Parts: sequence; structure tokens; C-alpha cells
Amino acid sequence: MRQAPSKRSRRAATLAQRVGADMRHAALTIRVDFGAYGYLGPGKITLMEFIAKHGSISAAGKEMGMSYRRAWLLVDEINRIFRDPLVAKQMGGTGGGGAHLTKLGQDIVGRYRAIESAAATAVAADLRALKASLPARPYNGDDSST
Repeated sequence: MRQAPSKRSRRAATLAQRVGADMRHAALTIRVDFGAYGYLGPGKITLMEFIAKHGSISAAGKEMGMSYRRAWLLVDEINRIFRDPLVAKQMGGTGGGGAHLTKLGQDIVGRYRAIESAAATAVAADLRALKASLPARPYNGDDSST
């Protein structure tokens, strides 16, 4: 019986589809760690961007493929990191609920994207060198090729 592909190989296959025939890929991911306060990374920032786009936590979560509960818990976590909330929530009612980024939320997203851009520019040559050092295909756990 054939086993399902591992998460790692599914991820690699998905990534290969995104980057084209050349599976070699190197990317920088930024996570800002605030110690006991929590952290901000690409997932939380993307969730906030989708909330700004849709005006809804539910729609933002859906676009990211996560449950409403998961999205709501992340928003609660995001709002607890800073002194003031980054996402303002409006409870449902006759007109329905909604959410939007506060001024601080917009500022934080902008600053995170600026950090990400500056870091990507600073490490571009090193990422190219790392990518060039990768084999043509990722190791899949099969020793028969050696």
C-alpha cells in the first residue's frame, strides 16, 4: 500500500509549483519577537492585511484557509501584544459585525513590511549564493540514488 506524501514533500511540491521547474528556492522570513509579549510574523501580518481588505475577521481567515475561531484567537493575540489594539472589532447585530485596522495597526503593518523589504535587500546576494548551493532536487529520504 502506498503511503501519503509527508508534509515536507507536499510543501516542497507546492513550492515547486510556485517557483516553476527549478525547485531551488531561498527566501527570508522575518519574525519580530517581543519576548514575554509575543511575536509578529508573516502570518499575523497577512491576517491583518486581509482584515483591512475585507473588513472582516471571518473573511480574512477564510482567505488564509483557517477557521474563524483560529483567526479570532490570532487577532486577540495580536491585540494583546501592544499597548493599544491593532484590530478593532465590531460585534454582529442587525448590520452584521466587522473589523478594521486601527491607526496603530496600519502603522505596525507598514513598519513590518518596511523591515521585511530592507532585510530582503540586505541579504539578496547571500540568498542567491545559498540557493545556488542547493542540489537540483531536494532529498526525499530515499537512499537508493546514492
